[in-house]
Amino acid sequence: MTIHEGLTITDEDQLSALLRKGVVFRNCNFDDADLREFDAEELELQNCSLKKTDFYNLACQSLRIIDSNLEKARFEKADIHEATFENCACESADFSNAKLNLSRMVDCDLSLCDFDKANLFGVDLRGSRLRAVDLSNANLDATRIDRVDFSMGSLRFKKFRKLKLVGVNFTETDLTGCDFTQAEFEDCYLNSALMSEETLFDGADLRGAYISNTHLDTASLKGAIMSAAQAHYLLFEKYGIVVAEEI
Repeated sequence: MTIHEGLTITDEDQLSALLRKGVVFRNCNFDDADLREFDAEELELQNCSLKKTDFYNLACQSLRIIDSNLEKARFEKADIHEATFENCACESADFSNAKLNLSRMVDCDLSLCDFDKANLFGVDLRGSRLRAVDLSNANLDATRIDRVDFSMGSLRFKKFRKLKLVGVNFTETDLTGCDFTQAEFEDCYLNSALMSEETLFDGADLRGAYISNTHLDTASLKGAIMSAAQAHYLLFEKYGIVVAEEI
């Protein structure tokens, strides 16, 4: 198998010619490359630099990107379902309207990315950071989100019913209308999260969640399970009670 190593790729014609010899690229530079409308059966990129690379409307049946830098790369309207992104820096990349269903985006930094109208059905996001990302208009059904950082982002009206949420960070996240009915929280953070009357925690086990400055009482908590300390905190927060130390 031919492995292309240490090359600089700038356009579609050059990449097409190289793919006839091998599909694996290692330590290559694709920065600012114009690869719009590119079509490939298989492409694997290892430890490559793809900053601002334009993959607009990319079609690839088997895409693997490992240990690479994808800052500000463009994947708008890409058809790359079942792709693999592993341990990649993807800050501010554009995945709007992309078909990413059943992909793996594991241990990646996806902060500030654009996922507007993206299909993330069944995507494995475990261990990734999605700080300040608006996922309100993305399909998140059946995603795996253990150890995901959603802080400062938006998950408006997303459903997490009956899920076991492990190590998820919802700090300062917009949870308006989210459904956590019968969800179980383990080592999760709900600090300063935005709630609404439509946010549901009915029957949820919140004992494994860190909660502060959240106004959780705004949401529906019918049958929710909480620790005594959590319940006391919510009571004090709701009524503005200050507990003074005895003199």
